[in-house]
Amino acid sequence: MPSSGTKMLDHLLELDLGEAPVALEWSRCGRWLAALNVDGEAVLIDTASANRINRWTAHGAGALALAWHPKQAILATSCQNGCLKLWQVDGDQGVRALSAIELDPCMGSLWVERLRWRPDGKQLAFAIGNTVMLASAAGEIEATFIFRGGTVADLDWRPGGALLGIAGYGGIAIQNGLDPLADPMLLNWKGSLLSLSWSPDGAYIVAGCQDNTVHLWRFRSQQDAQMSGFAYKPLQLSWVDRGKRLLTSGINDLVMWPFDRKGPEGREPETRSFHEKSIPTLAVAANGKTIATGCRSGWIAVWKSSREITPTVSTMIESRVEYLRWSSKKNGKRLAAVGRQGILRLFDLDEAW
Repeated sequence: MPSSGTKMLDHLLELDLGEAPVALEWSRCGRWLAALNVDGEAVLIDTASANRINRWTAHGAGALALAWHPKQAILATSCQNGCLKLWQVDGDQGVRALSAIELDPCMGSLWVERLRWRPDGKQLAFAIGNTVMLASAAGEIEATFIFRGGTVADLDWRPGGALLGIAGYGGIAIQNGLDPLADPMLLNWKGSLLSLSWSPDGAYIVAGCQDNTVHLWRFRSQQDAQMSGFAYKPLQLSWVDRGKRLLTSGINDLVMWPFDRKGPEGREPETRSFHEKSIPTLAVAANGKTIATGCRSGWIAVWKSSREITPTVSTMIESRVEYLRWSSKKNGKRLAAVGRQGILRLFDLDEAW
């Protein structure tokens, strides 16, 4: 609930996606905002053309994910039927199909999930059951990995490089996209990992766990540690202040773990209270400082920096907040939010500070 000193935030655009959302992402240039609903309908908002909207059927049904290329106006989408598609956004001309990958039905699971572009954009990683594939930007399969722990829970590329972290039951396998035949580095863990994130400097790799804990490894030494105290599974992992703090979800409060100096071991986290229900989504702005959190009751709170004790602004949507995404522009102050019922809202924080 809003406290004294917290302003209420008004939206500048509202759009009904027609169904529950499965993905929401800004293009790297910050011009386009893309959303995908469970029925396979994609929505593209062009913020450079008076928020012009394009809608098209990306997949017949059972859509799962989308991901923007880090350097080009190319959008990848996927579904439950073994299909991954690449779309070219042609400025004011709209969207056109670029290429598609159709997987062999004999693979068993055909859910194409966890779309992750390599930082330089030369490969797209995606997961199907216990298999991870790497495709080129042209849609050609270049490598295949089998994760020994079974179903892949999450993927994340090490910043600035070609090392891909693959998380699931039993720990993390780190594969080299430039040398796919090399044996993976293994970070073993006795339980099941659900989410994965590298620190911005690549020094740490952190995972949210099935047992409501967060586990971390130092990449060089492989020394590990654990952080506990979560009421729910900490699926959201985001870095703020140039990697000096790790933000986690899983309880009503925003939790900030210290990763400066010698790391978080033996140190208590800071918390920020606002929400009365748990936080399923959070996001850090491109400036690396401003934080947005969304809770199960529909409240959204924005902290101008991690040093703020109370949010600068807040607002509420009609249902549980599923996704929060900041514009990718370095000084971008636009925040997109979508709730479980599929209502997307776009906010401009420029006038709120």
